[in-house]
Amino acid sequence: MHKTTAKFLIPFLLSTSVGALTEPEFVQSLLDNHAFFEKEQINLIIKKIEMDGDKANYGDWTWDVSGEIGRIEKDKVKRNYTYSADYARSTSQDVKKISTDFTKKFFDNGSELNISYDKSLPIKDEAMHDKNGYQTDKNTTEYLDDLEISWTLPLLKNRGGVIDQKTYDLSVLDYKDEKLVLAEIKEDFIESKLMIFLDWVNYNAQIKIIKNRLELSKQMLETLKNKGKNKISILTLQRSINKTQRLLLDLESKLKAEQNTLSILLGNIDLDKNPLKIDWGIQPKLVDNLSNYCEKYIRDIQRIEIEKLKNKRYIESYKNSQLADFDFTITALRDDNKGNYSTYSDSSETQYEAKFEFSYPLTGSVSNQVYLDKYRLKRRQLELKHKDKFDDILSDAQKLTTELKQGVKQLSLHQTQIKEGEAGDTQSELQNFLEGSGNIRFVINEQDDHQELLIDHVQASIDYHKNRIKYDSLLDRLFVNN
Repeated sequence: MHKTTAKFLIPFLLSTSVGALTEPEFVQSLLDNHAFFEKEQINLIIKKIEMDGDKANYGDWTWDVSGEIGRIEKDKVKRNYTYSADYARSTSQDVKKISTDFTKKFFDNGSELNISYDKSLPIKDEAMHDKNGYQTDKNTTEYLDDLEISWTLPLLKNRGGVIDQKTYDLSVLDYKDEKLVLAEIKEDFIESKLMIFLDWVNYNAQIKIIKNRLELSKQMLETLKNKGKNKISILTLQRSINKTQRLLLDLESKLKAEQNTLSILLGNIDLDKNPLKIDWGIQPKLVDNLSNYCEKYIRDIQRIEIEKLKNKRYIESYKNSQLADFDFTITALRDDNKGNYSTYSDSSETQYEAKFEFSYPLTGSVSNQVYLDKYRLKRRQLELKHKDKFDDILSDAQKLTTELKQGVKQLSLHQTQIKEGEAGDTQSELQNFLEGSGNIRFVINEQDDHQELLIDHVQASIDYHKNRIKYDSLLDRLFVNN
């Protein structure tokens, strides 16, 4: 309510309870006590776990270990016709082998490091024959050790990890979106419950008006009886009292229904001891530059911007997937071999390699092109969605701004009329009747008009504050993003 209206407030609208629950206290109580928010908060925590897991999984070490135990039986015949020699060789071989691989991807550039190590320990029993005699080698042992280290950097396809990192980048955007969703859910919940809050205040204020009217009517009835007025006047006034009592019962029933709902929301708070209280003089902070404000602070607009970023990330990934595989790889290899057949022998080999590898499917990828076309079209779709949502919010904000300004004028008019009614017109009509120059119906009509004016003023005040809450909710100011 604007300051020009606030100074006209009437006494029955003001709560005198020391333990009254204000609007901010009511909202905080909802945030503190309602399990609904805890459930939604868990969804946000899950998104955070998924996001962190995606990054950790991408850059974590992968360690594979494998082993082999086996037996080989081999018969081999070799003939040398030049030297008239005939060799026959049979081998029984027990093989023990272990292999391990370490792999790590680097998040910043999409490169991959691989370290592999193989070790084997074959034990051989061999028998060899030729024309001139018999040869054997028993339990010969051969040690083999191979170590290889390689690092590969993508230069075209997946350059900078644009393909591999897509899952993580999208999960980051999903997490940001989930935070906005949670804030929006909280705000919508708060708005709906504040409407109940205002309905309770509305019925409570109207009940006070009706009770005051009922008390006055009962005093009038007692006065009429004491002054010996005619039965028709007394009966007419009694009918008016009965009508007022029915209205009171109806309002009390509505108040009770709202109070039951609020009791569930507020838990242990006793509204009889801690009634709801509104600051009737509070006024909304109207935004001058709505266009600029909406672009910066409206969650629905921010969520569409996140959708656009996700769509852009898809396009980047699928565009990059169309490029050729062009990788740079450097490798270092060490091979050690030790054995003891008829004589002891060993060998060692070290190898270094640097190479560029290129490959490109000339037929392309149909599915990749389909997705690329899809997300390019969706980019325009999201631009239209952004414009529609922006225009809707701007239109609703302008409409509420107009209604709030009109509400101030309406409340000011009510205040003027209430002041005029309190100037003594109703009391004068009652005095005239008591002096014998008036009609009881005129008195009742005057009181009905005054009661209606007071109730209309309460309703207009409530409508004004509902519009204030709708305005703040539309501009995402009821609940500030965490």
